[in-house]
Amino acid sequence: METLNVKENLKITKNRILEAEVLATAIHFVQIERGLSVGFVVSNGKNNSDKLLSIRQKVDSALEDIKKVYASTHGDTSVLNSLSDLSEKRASVDSLSINAPDTNAYFTKNIKTFLDVALIIPPLIDDKDGRNIIQAYTHLATSKEALGQIRANLNGAFSKNSFVEDTFFKFGGSLGAYNVNLGKFDVLASDKVKRFYRDTYKGESVDKITAMMDIARSKGMSGGFGVEPSVWFNEATTSIDLLRDIELELYKDVLKLADLKIEKTNSDIAVLLLSLVIVLLLFFISVIIIFKNITDSIKNIQAGLFSFFTFLNQKTDKAESINLDSKDEFGQMAKVINENISSIEKGLLADANTVANAVETANKVKAGYLNVQITVLPNNPQLVELRNVLNEMLVGLNANIEKSLNTLKIYATNNFTSRADKASLEGEVASLIDGINNLGNEISTMLSSSLTNGLDLQTEASTLKQSVELLLTSSNQQAASLEETAAAMEEMTSNVQN
Repeated sequence: METLNVKENLKITKNRILEAEVLATAIHFVQIERGLSVGFVVSNGKNNSDKLLSIRQKVDSALEDIKKVYASTHGDTSVLNSLSDLSEKRASVDSLSINAPDTNAYFTKNIKTFLDVALIIPPLIDDKDGRNIIQAYTHLATSKEALGQIRANLNGAFSKNSFVEDTFFKFGGSLGAYNVNLGKFDVLASDKVKRFYRDTYKGESVDKITAMMDIARSKGMSGGFGVEPSVWFNEATTSIDLLRDIELELYKDVLKLADLKIEKTNSDIAVLLLSLVIVLLLFFISVIIIFKNITDSIKNIQAGLFSFFTFLNQKTDKAESINLDSKDEFGQMAKVINENISSIEKGLLADANTVANAVETANKVKAGYLNVQITVLPNNPQLVELRNVLNEMLVGLNANIEKSLNTLKIYATNNFTSRADKASLEGEVASLIDGINNLGNEISTMLSSSLTNGLDLQTEASTLKQSVELLLTSSNQQAASLEETAAAMEEMTSNVQN
């Protein structure tokens, strides 16, 4: 997969290189048309009329090549929109209805547009070598364009033997761009292209333009260059053509490099496919050889798992182990499954014992015993938690019942002042304690009422006793009086009888 991605990236790289190449060709011919058009306008149609037709055809052909290449690479041809009025501008040049600065500005703007498009191509290339070479081209093309600007600026300056307005500053900026970009080109270009550059960009023309640019730079605004404009223009043009030769060699080199890498990738893919076929054959042979062993192992594991699931569904009392003792992955799997079956079986047994103990404890509670606990520890964490909760519940229930019983025992000793503490209890137990406490309150109230009634009866009895004693005293007095009366009566009777 990675090799296929590399091949696809190399195809994309080659497409980007082809796009950069047709842009470079268009830039070169547009630069020539710019120079010829400016010369034609400056000379009022006397110069370059015979050359303009030929170079325009080359420009048109280069623009058509851009359309074709971008169509095959699915590129964005909007770069050509800036030249939509090219025919109108050419007609203006032919009719001399446009001045030289505007002519130069129009073509320079379009050249810059092409250069800007070329500048964004390198980041789109994944291949490092191709990216560096195209990056080197952008610096070479920028340097060549800067030299074209210098050619135009110094052609006017040498014609007038002085700089006018801001031409000197434009010359300085172009000269800086020329030198800086040549330096960057030299850093990024391949060793082969560097050698070609050093072998090509030298000689009389290069030496002469270097000397003439030094003269213009040193004399500056003071003028007095003493340079023949035609000599400068021709030598500068020759030097630009040399840079174009380097461009062509650069693209020849990078396209060859891309083709070699694609060819190598194709070879790698062929080797990969052959290797894949061999691997597949070996794979199928291996599958046939080990298929029976795998099938037997799967059947043994299946039988063991079936026995285990039967045990889980409580259809049998014991789970059978998987009878497989191989050293392969299935043997390891069977070993792990057997260990887990044994562990689960022990855990289920512990859980069953815990449930039995819980049932026994529940029956004791049902019989009336509250001071009991579930003592067997289960394996299941949820059952452990349930056991703990039930034990805590039994402890709490026993404590609350015992608290209530203790209060009732105190009541049995005729001490009705004690009360059971309800604390934070709720529900029926809280109602039970409230009932016991209410019973104590009612009995205390009843006894208090009885005490009050007794005291009242005691007071009434004392009063009654005093009344009885008074009555008794009166009775005794009356009896004595009666006795005295009887005696007197007897005495009177006796006297009467006598």
